[in-house]
Amino acid sequence: MKRRQSSVYSPGGCGCGLLLLPVIAVSIGVMFALAGLAAAALVLLIVAIGVTVWLCRSREQRRADGKTNVGWTIFLVVAYLLSISYLVFFILLLASTFTGESVTLG
Repeated sequence: MKRRQSSVYSPGGCGCGLLLLPVIAVSIGVMFALAGLAAAALVLLIVAIGVTVWLCRSREQRRADGKTNVGWTIFLVVAYLLSISYLVFFILLLASTFTGESVTLG
């Protein structure tokens, strides 16, 4: 009586799935890094809005005390530029991911 030998098949049929594991791991890491940057940009935008509201409310008191808002203004310009530009980039990246088409401005 002959014994039949069983064959072991990989999910990809040729072991390609095993070769792609490092690529998949890196892409998951990049995804989490981009999501973390988007969360940081959102927090920065919320902080910038809070500082803007605080400066508007304390404007008269700061003027009476003779304080200037130059440092706060520089911080706000940088914070708004960084947070809004990255959030727009992230939203366009998500749109291109789900639609499968390249999204460009202009």
